[in-house]
Amino acid sequence: MLTLFAVQTGEGWPQVLQNSMAATYEDKGPIQNFRIEMSIFYIVYFVVFPFFFVNIFVALIIITFQEQGEAELQDGEIDKNQKSCIDFTIGARPLERYMPNKRNSFKYKVWRIVVSTPFEYFIMMLIVFNTLLLMMKV
Repeated sequence: MLTLFAVQTGEGWPQVLQNSMAATYEDKGPIQNFRIEMSIFYIVYFVVFPFFFVNIFVALIIITFQEQGEAELQDGEIDKNQKSCIDFTIGARPLERYMPNKRNSFKYKVWRIVVSTPFEYFIMMLIVFNTLLLMMKV
């Protein structure tokens, strides 16, 4: 449990990883990089589990917030006008999307790049590379 706690908190987990990878058989001394598969376990434990726990926590907060809002609506503490305003706000969508008027302008060219799908993938890859770089920081 202390090993998992050290890995989860991020304090000293590289040393724990090295010790786990050097562990050999019973009554045998450590050999460096003897069990490389342990690194996969720690990386998955360090990256995947916090991601899922944060998502579960956020989902729990959202569900609780929605239940409280529905309970407040059912209690009848708000009048008809307030309820219609809330319903309008929940269902509101933008009427149109901004687009520069002049198609040959620099502003339009930048807008065209920013709203493209490849640009979204590029930004996502930058985020992934940033995450990997932060994971490799010792």
